[in-house]
Amino acid sequence: MQDSDPGAAGDRDEDLAGAAAARKVADLVDAGDTCFFCTHSMSAELHARPMTVTEVEEDSGRLWFFTDVDSFKNIELDRDPRVTLFFKESDYGGHLKLDGTTTEVTDRETIHRLWNPKLRAWFDGEDDPRISLLRFDPSGGEYWDNRHGAAITGIKMLFGALAGRRVDEGVHGQLNL
Repeated sequence: MQDSDPGAAGDRDEDLAGAAAARKVADLVDAGDTCFFCTHSMSAELHARPMTVTEVEEDSGRLWFFTDVDSFKNIELDRDPRVTLFFKESDYGGHLKLDGTTTEVTDRETIHRLWNPKLRAWFDGEDDPRISLLRFDPSGGEYWDNRHGAAITGIKMLFGALAGRRVDEGVHGQLNL
């Protein structure tokens, strides 16, 4: 498997800031809304768990997650609110890493606004007192994207592998939010 280092042959750099960075975050998260949500454990190592984004704010890149108010994750975040998120849309593009901080939100109005019936798998309805939200405020990150979508990029990679030619499809950039 080829390493996707920034600046590697075939990668086109496209750094984004402000509103453009927030739109890129929204586009990539909408395409694959589940991530590895990484907190800093008590021993300062990354502790990863899969989580699904409930909402993306397109103007800021801010993300919202539902969680259990007394989860171990919330205990770690009380100690250190820094978080790193890793998203992957497909094998052919749509990779995103975000760094930022979280804030726990227990405002019932916001919980009701963001509630989705699928969450009944974890909670006893939207009035469950165990529910809290995590608001993730990104500070920066990196993305790797393709130019033509996952299906076309996958076909180009297949033909490139058969022909022994490197495929120039990647776009990499830094995000400054």
